[in-house]
Amino acid sequence: MLRFISLFFVLSLAFGVMGQDLFTRKKKALVQYRTYRRGGWMFAPGITYMWGRKPKNEERDITQKGRIAVYAEVGRFQIFKDEGNIFNYFDYSLAYKRLSGIEDFAGNKAVFKQNYILGNFNINNIWQRGDYTFIQNSLGVNLDYKFSEKYESNGSGSGNTGRTLFSLHYKIGYGIKARGNLFIIPSIEVPILNVMEWEKGKSTYGIFSSRYKPIIFSIRFAFLRKRNMMSCPDNGLSPEDKKKQDMHLMGQ
Repeated sequence: MLRFISLFFVLSLAFGVMGQDLFTRKKKALVQYRTYRRGGWMFAPGITYMWGRKPKNEERDITQKGRIAVYAEVGRFQIFKDEGNIFNYFDYSLAYKRLSGIEDFAGNKAVFKQNYILGNFNINNIWQRGDYTFIQNSLGVNLDYKFSEKYESNGSGSGNTGRTLFSLHYKIGYGIKARGNLFIIPSIEVPILNVMEWEKGKSTYGIFSSRYKPIIFSIRFAFLRKRNMMSCPDNGLSPEDKKKQDMHLMGQ
Protein backbone atom coordinates (compact mmCIF):
# COMPACT_ATOMS: atom_id res chain seq x y z
CA MET A 1 0.00 0.00 0.00
CA LEU A 2 2.78 2.45 0.90
CA ARG A 3 4.50 1.66 -2.38
CA PHE A 4 1.27 2.41 -4.24
CA ILE A 5 0.86 5.77 -2.49
CA SER A 6 4.52 6.66 -3.11
CA LEU A 7 4.15 5.78 -6.78
CA PHE A 8 1.07 7.99 -7.02
CA PHE A 9 2.87 11.03 -5.65
CA VAL A 10 5.88 10.43 -7.93
CA LEU A 11 3.52 10.32 -10.91
CA SER A 12 1.70 13.41 -9.69
CA LEU A 13 4.97 15.33 -9.44
CA ALA A 14 5.88 14.24 -12.95
CA PHE A 15 2.46 15.29 -14.23
CA GLY A 16 2.85 18.61 -12.43
CA VAL A 17 6.13 19.38 -14.17
CA MET A 18 4.66 18.46 -17.52
CA GLY A 19 1.45 20.28 -16.66
CA GLN A 20 2.90 23.73 -15.91
CA ASP A 21 1.11 26.23 -18.13
CA LEU A 22 -0.66 23.19 -19.56
CA PHE A 23 -3.66 25.17 -20.73
CA THR A 24 -1.59 27.40 -23.03
CA ARG A 25 1.56 25.57 -24.12
CA LYS A 26 1.67 24.57 -27.81
CA LYS A 27 -1.91 23.31 -27.67
CA LYS A 28 -5.27 24.96 -27.79
CA ALA A 29 -6.33 26.19 -24.37
CA LEU A 30 -8.80 23.86 -22.68
CA VAL A 31 -10.47 26.82 -20.99
CA GLN A 32 -11.25 30.15 -22.69
CA TYR A 33 -11.15 32.48 -19.67
CA ARG A 34 -12.43 35.49 -21.58
CA THR A 35 -15.71 33.61 -22.04
CA TYR A 36 -15.96 31.23 -19.07
CA ARG A 37 -15.39 31.40 -15.34
CA ARG A 38 -13.02 29.10 -13.47
CA GLY A 39 -15.69 26.76 -12.13
CA GLY A 40 -19.16 25.39 -12.45
CA TRP A 41 -21.46 22.45 -11.85
CA MET A 42 -20.85 18.78 -12.52
CA PHE A 43 -22.74 15.51 -12.31
CA ALA A 44 -21.61 11.92 -12.74
CA PRO A 45 -23.75 8.80 -13.24
CA GLY A 46 -21.96 5.49 -12.81
CA ILE A 47 -21.84 1.97 -11.45
CA THR A 48 -20.11 0.24 -8.54
CA TYR A 49 -18.54 -3.19 -8.33
CA MET A 50 -17.29 -5.03 -5.24
CA TRP A 51 -14.07 -6.92 -6.01
CA GLY A 52 -14.00 -9.87 -3.64
CA ARG A 53 -10.86 -11.30 -2.00
CA LYS A 54 -10.37 -14.25 0.31
CA PRO A 55 -8.87 -13.21 3.66
CA LYS A 56 -5.36 -14.34 4.50
CA ASN A 57 -5.11 -17.59 6.48
CA GLU A 58 -8.60 -18.58 5.33
CA GLU A 59 -8.47 -22.29 4.50
CA ARG A 60 -12.15 -22.88 3.72
CA ASP A 61 -13.35 -23.07 0.14
CA ILE A 62 -15.02 -19.66 -0.06
CA THR A 63 -15.54 -17.71 -3.28
CA GLN A 64 -16.45 -14.04 -3.62
CA LYS A 65 -18.34 -12.38 -6.44
CA GLY A 66 -19.07 -8.71 -6.99
CA ARG A 67 -22.39 -7.39 -8.21
CA ILE A 68 -22.96 -4.31 -10.35
CA ALA A 69 -24.91 -1.55 -8.60
CA VAL A 70 -25.72 2.12 -9.17
CA TYR A 71 -23.84 5.35 -8.44
CA ALA A 72 -24.88 8.99 -8.90
CA GLU A 73 -23.01 12.20 -8.03
CA VAL A 74 -23.64 15.96 -8.24
CA GLY A 75 -21.34 18.78 -7.17
CA ARG A 76 -19.19 21.76 -8.10
CA PHE A 77 -15.59 22.33 -9.21
CA GLN A 78 -13.16 25.26 -9.14
CA ILE A 79 -9.92 25.80 -11.08
CA PHE A 80 -7.08 27.12 -8.93
CA LYS A 81 -5.79 30.64 -9.52
CA ASP A 82 -3.11 30.61 -12.24
CA GLU A 83 -4.22 26.98 -12.85
CA GLY A 84 -2.19 25.61 -9.97
CA ASN A 85 1.10 23.75 -10.17
CA ILE A 86 0.84 20.04 -9.36
CA PHE A 87 -2.92 20.10 -8.82
CA ASN A 88 -4.98 22.24 -11.15
CA TYR A 89 -8.51 22.22 -9.69
CA PHE A 90 -10.60 20.89 -6.82
CA ASP A 91 -14.14 19.58 -6.63
CA TYR A 92 -16.68 18.62 -3.98
CA SER A 93 -19.90 16.68 -4.29
CA LEU A 94 -22.71 14.66 -2.75
CA ALA A 95 -23.38 11.16 -4.07
CA TYR A 96 -25.40 8.00 -3.65
CA LYS A 97 -23.93 4.54 -4.07
CA ARG A 98 -25.02 0.96 -3.57
CA LEU A 99 -22.46 -1.75 -2.83
CA SER A 100 -23.46 -5.35 -3.41
CA GLY A 101 -21.80 -8.75 -3.62
CA ILE A 102 -22.04 -12.49 -3.01
CA GLU A 103 -20.12 -14.96 -0.89
CA ASP A 104 -20.44 -18.64 -1.76
CA PHE A 105 -19.47 -21.24 0.85
CA ALA A 106 -20.14 -24.92 0.10
CA GLY A 107 -23.02 -24.03 -2.20
CA ASN A 108 -24.66 -21.65 0.28
CA LYS A 109 -24.86 -18.17 -1.16
CA ALA A 110 -24.89 -15.09 1.04
CA VAL A 111 -25.85 -11.76 -0.58
CA PHE A 112 -25.30 -8.26 0.79
CA LYS A 113 -26.70 -4.90 -0.35
CA GLN A 114 -25.55 -1.63 1.26
CA ASN A 115 -26.83 1.88 0.46
CA TYR A 116 -24.78 5.00 1.19
CA ILE A 117 -25.06 8.78 1.02
CA LEU A 118 -21.57 10.28 0.81
CA GLY A 119 -19.61 13.48 0.48
CA ASN A 120 -16.52 13.67 -1.75
CA PHE A 121 -13.61 16.11 -1.99
CA ASN A 122 -10.86 15.80 -4.65
CA ILE A 123 -7.79 17.67 -5.83
CA ASN A 124 -7.07 16.98 -9.49
CA ASN A 125 -4.07 17.03 -11.80
CA ILE A 126 -4.66 17.63 -15.52
CA TRP A 127 -2.14 16.35 -18.07
CA GLN A 128 -3.18 17.72 -21.45
CA ARG A 129 -2.51 15.24 -24.25
CA GLY A 130 -4.12 17.03 -27.20
CA ASP A 131 -6.19 20.06 -28.10
CA TYR A 132 -9.32 18.43 -26.67
CA THR A 133 -8.10 15.53 -24.51
CA PHE A 134 -6.35 15.08 -21.16
CA ILE A 135 -5.55 12.54 -18.46
CA GLN A 136 -6.83 13.34 -14.98
CA ASN A 137 -5.28 12.02 -11.76
CA SER A 138 -7.18 12.72 -8.55
CA LEU A 139 -6.53 12.24 -4.86
CA GLY A 140 -9.48 12.62 -2.52
CA VAL A 141 -11.45 11.74 0.57
CA ASN A 142 -14.97 10.43 1.00
CA LEU A 143 -17.22 10.38 4.08
CA ASP A 144 -19.98 7.78 3.74
CA TYR A 145 -23.16 7.26 5.76
CA LYS A 146 -24.85 3.86 5.40
CA PHE A 147 -28.57 4.51 5.68
CA SER A 148 -29.77 1.00 4.85
CA GLU A 149 -28.45 -2.53 4.36
CA LYS A 150 -29.78 -6.00 3.65
CA TYR A 151 -28.15 -9.40 4.13
CA GLU A 152 -29.52 -12.64 2.73
CA SER A 153 -27.75 -15.59 4.30
CA ASN A 154 -28.49 -19.02 5.75
CA GLY A 155 -25.96 -18.35 8.48
CA SER A 156 -25.57 -15.65 11.07
CA GLY A 157 -22.83 -13.70 9.29
CA SER A 158 -23.23 -10.06 8.37
CA GLY A 159 -21.20 -7.03 7.40
CA ASN A 160 -18.78 -5.59 9.93
CA THR A 161 -18.69 -2.08 8.46
CA GLY A 162 -20.12 0.67 10.65
CA ARG A 163 -22.72 3.27 9.78
CA THR A 164 -20.05 5.88 9.02
CA LEU A 165 -16.98 5.29 6.84
CA PHE A 166 -14.11 7.66 6.03
CA SER A 167 -11.59 6.75 3.31
CA LEU A 168 -8.86 8.12 1.09
CA HIS A 169 -9.26 7.30 -2.58
CA TYR A 170 -7.48 7.59 -5.91
CA LYS A 171 -9.18 8.25 -9.25
CA ILE A 172 -7.89 8.23 -12.81
CA GLY A 173 -9.84 9.44 -15.82
CA TYR A 174 -9.58 10.32 -19.49
CA GLY A 175 -11.10 13.70 -20.27
CA ILE A 176 -12.61 15.04 -23.47
CA LYS A 177 -13.53 18.63 -24.18
CA ALA A 178 -16.85 18.18 -25.96
CA ARG A 179 -17.51 21.88 -26.50
CA GLY A 180 -16.44 25.23 -25.07
CA ASN A 181 -17.91 24.73 -21.62
CA LEU A 182 -18.50 20.96 -21.40
CA PHE A 183 -15.94 18.35 -20.33
CA ILE A 184 -16.69 14.61 -20.25
CA ILE A 185 -14.41 12.52 -18.01
CA PRO A 186 -14.87 8.72 -17.70
CA SER A 187 -13.09 7.64 -14.48
CA ILE A 188 -12.24 4.70 -12.24
CA GLU A 189 -12.04 5.23 -8.47
CA VAL A 190 -10.57 2.89 -5.85
CA PRO A 191 -10.00 3.35 -2.08
CA ILE A 192 -6.38 3.41 -0.94
CA LEU A 193 -6.83 3.64 2.85
CA ASN A 194 -9.71 3.15 5.26
CA VAL A 195 -9.44 5.62 8.12
CA MET A 196 -12.77 4.74 9.72
CA GLU A 197 -13.42 1.82 10.19
CA TRP A 198 -9.66 1.46 10.80
CA GLU A 199 -8.50 -2.03 9.79
CA LYS A 200 -4.71 -1.86 10.00
CA GLY A 201 -4.30 0.19 6.83
CA LYS A 202 -6.50 -1.96 4.61
CA SER A 203 -8.53 -0.54 1.73
CA THR A 204 -11.08 -3.38 1.72
CA TYR A 205 -14.29 -3.97 3.68
CA GLY A 206 -14.91 -7.09 5.74
CA ILE A 207 -18.31 -8.60 4.89
CA PHE A 208 -19.40 -12.12 5.91
CA SER A 209 -16.15 -14.13 5.97
CA SER A 210 -14.55 -12.28 3.03
CA ARG A 211 -13.12 -8.91 2.10
CA TYR A 212 -14.29 -6.65 -0.72
CA LYS A 213 -12.82 -3.59 -2.44
CA PRO A 214 -15.38 -1.12 -3.86
CA ILE A 215 -14.62 0.11 -7.37
CA ILE A 216 -16.55 3.03 -8.89
CA PHE A 217 -16.85 3.54 -12.65
CA SER A 218 -18.35 6.96 -13.46
CA ILE A 219 -18.66 9.50 -16.27
CA ARG A 220 -18.32 13.09 -15.12
CA PHE A 221 -20.04 15.89 -17.05
CA ALA A 222 -18.51 19.22 -15.97
CA PHE A 223 -19.98 22.54 -17.15
CA LEU A 224 -18.09 25.84 -16.93
CA ARG A 225 -20.17 28.89 -16.08
CA LYS A 226 -20.28 31.72 -18.58
CA ARG A 227 -18.52 34.91 -17.59
CA ASN A 228 -20.42 38.13 -16.94
CA MET A 229 -19.22 40.32 -19.79
CA MET A 230 -19.55 43.38 -17.54
CA SER A 231 -16.90 42.00 -15.17
CA CYS A 232 -13.31 43.26 -15.14
CA PRO A 233 -11.59 42.15 -18.39
CA ASP A 234 -8.45 41.18 -16.48
CA ASN A 235 -10.39 38.34 -14.80
CA GLY A 236 -10.87 36.68 -18.15
CA LEU A 237 -7.22 36.40 -19.03
CA SER A 238 -5.22 33.20 -18.97
CA PRO A 239 -1.99 33.33 -16.89
CA GLU A 240 0.14 33.76 -20.02
CA ASP A 241 -2.08 36.54 -21.42
CA LYS A 242 -2.06 38.29 -18.05
CA LYS A 243 1.76 38.27 -18.01
CA LYS A 244 1.83 39.77 -21.51
CA GLN A 245 -0.66 42.46 -20.46
CA ASP A 246 1.38 43.34 -17.35
CA MET A 247 4.59 43.61 -19.41
CA HIS A 248 2.78 45.84 -21.92
CA LEU A 249 1.50 48.17 -19.18
CA MET A 250 4.96 48.38 -17.59
CA GLY A 251 6.42 49.42 -20.94
CA GLN A 252 4.01 52.31 -21.41
